[in-house]
Amino acid sequence: MEYIWILLIVIILLLGFLIYLNIKDGSQSSDSKESLRDIDKAVERQEATLFDLTKDIQSFQDPLNKLNRYLSGGTLAGKFGEWSLEAIIKDIFHSNQFIANAEVIPGSGKRVEFAIKLPEGLLLPIDAKFPSGLFDNYLLAVDAQDQQLVKKSKDDIKRHVLSDARDINIKYMQSGITIELGVMYIPSESLMQLIDSIANLREEIFRDHRVLIMGPNSLAAYLISVHMGFRTLALNERASEIMQEFGKLKKEFLNFGGSTEDLQKRADAMLKAVNEHATRERQMEKAIKNMDQLES
Repeated sequence: MEYIWILLIVIILLLGFLIYLNIKDGSQSSDSKESLRDIDKAVERQEATLFDLTKDIQSFQDPLNKLNRYLSGGTLAGKFGEWSLEAIIKDIFHSNQFIANAEVIPGSGKRVEFAIKLPEGLLLPIDAKFPSGLFDNYLLAVDAQDQQLVKKSKDDIKRHVLSDARDINIKYMQSGITIELGVMYIPSESLMQLIDSIANLREEIFRDHRVLIMGPNSLAAYLISVHMGFRTLALNERASEIMQEFGKLKKEFLNFGGSTEDLQKRADAMLKAVNEHATRERQMEKAIKNMDQLES
């Protein structure tokens, strides 16, 4: 917002300078009335240009204000985190590999946004958190260069993140249903950098609540590694089937080799019989020829 006002001030100063130049040129002209008319027209053109520019700035500012209100905390900011998390999970996993809006602990009425079905039959709960209002306060404090306010805003974010991690542990993690690990998803890499800058916060949350904090990039990489576990397990399960089929193929190949050998033996015997038959035929032809000679 401050940049927009600075831009308006610069434009107004430029406009004043142009008017001054036109007036100065007009005072040196022989026809002062004509110069004044030119100045009036120039001023009107500059006013029209300034009005159009103001409208453009306002039209650009409106969606920014709406986005700022949208991400200033509350349920709408939470929805943004849910949509971001949903996009990452659906891009990596098949629909039968996760549960959306899952009631991890039966009868609790508490539903985690997503639960990944792990190969060992347990669930991995993932919940999106987006304290955007507190993050806005931190950014304002940094812009104001108020170190005391910066420290307070960071402390507020730390308390909020610790509270969210405790909620994930209590509401969405249970032995025998989930693994001893939950994930808090923060849909902003800038906010993740701030959280990482708070000393020992990650370690404290993991130690006390068994919750990992991840941004978009780190969560995507982690879930891809989990998905590779699915593929490895599927390959191991199919390995026995492949070996069985290979065994059948080997048996058929040996049978085929045996039948080929037997067929070759039969062919050799048949060839021998044909040769013997040919020999007898020649002997018979020779005997007949000898008889024909005796008659003559």
